[in-house]
Formats: sequence, structure tokens, C-alpha cells
Amino acid sequence: MTTALTVELPDAVVQRLEATERAHQRTVDDVVRDILLQERAVAPPLPVKIEEELAAFASLSDDALWLLARGSLSRAAQEELAELNNLAKLRPLSSAELERQQALVDTYDRMMVRRARAIQLLMQRGYDLTDPRILQVV
Repeated sequence: MTTALTVELPDAVVQRLEATERAHQRTVDDVVRDILLQERAVAPPLPVKIEEELAAFASLSDDALWLLARGSLSRAAQEELAELNNLAKLRPLSSAELERQQALVDTYDRMMVRRARAIQLLMQRGYDLTDPRILQVV
């Protein structure tokens, strides 16, 4: 079963889709469908709470998005995670250490998802982020 859906896209996106259509001798519908299905196949669904948080990013100012795009774990959290990872190579971690390591990894993962969404929105707003130095933490 399928459902028809109408979506408004920026002209630049439509032009890229049409170029792909011509290059691959496929319809725009097929190109878009493949892109959407491929993205879903790669990325598992996020918890609803995180999806809602990321959806709210669309209403943030560019300045707020830049802060999120350049976000990172605190130096202390980075050092603690590195220390736990090094300890795990030397010996089994205690349950408390494992719990703390997982909490730090979860924090890192959430931060990376937020960064990715902020970067995506900044690009949609016309910012050129092809130079990775622009995203370095200041």
C-alpha cells in the first residue's frame, strides 16, 4: 500500500532532483522515493522525545543553531570517557564504571544527533558548510 504526498521544496532541490532524473533516466518520484527509503533503511527511528526536540530546532535562530552545530562534550566528560575506555582495555569495568561509560556515550550520541540536525538546518538556510573548520569548537 502507498500514499500519495505533495511536498513543497526549494527550487535548488528540485533542480538537483531533475538533474538526477535525467542522468539516471528515472522519474523524480522514483528518485525521491529511493532517497527517502534509503535514509530510513540507514537510520533507525529515534525515540519520540528526541524526534520532538529535533523538530523544534526548525524554530531556532541561526545563532542558536550555530551554537548547537559547534557543540561538543565538555573537556571533563571527554577525559572521563577516554579514561574509562582506556581502563576497559586493561581490565573489565565495574558495574558503576560501565554505567558511567554508557551515560557518557549516550550524552555524546545525543550531542552528535543535535549537531547533525543543526548543521542540516543551517545548510537548508543557505550556509556553506563544506569547510569542516567552520564547525570547529571555538
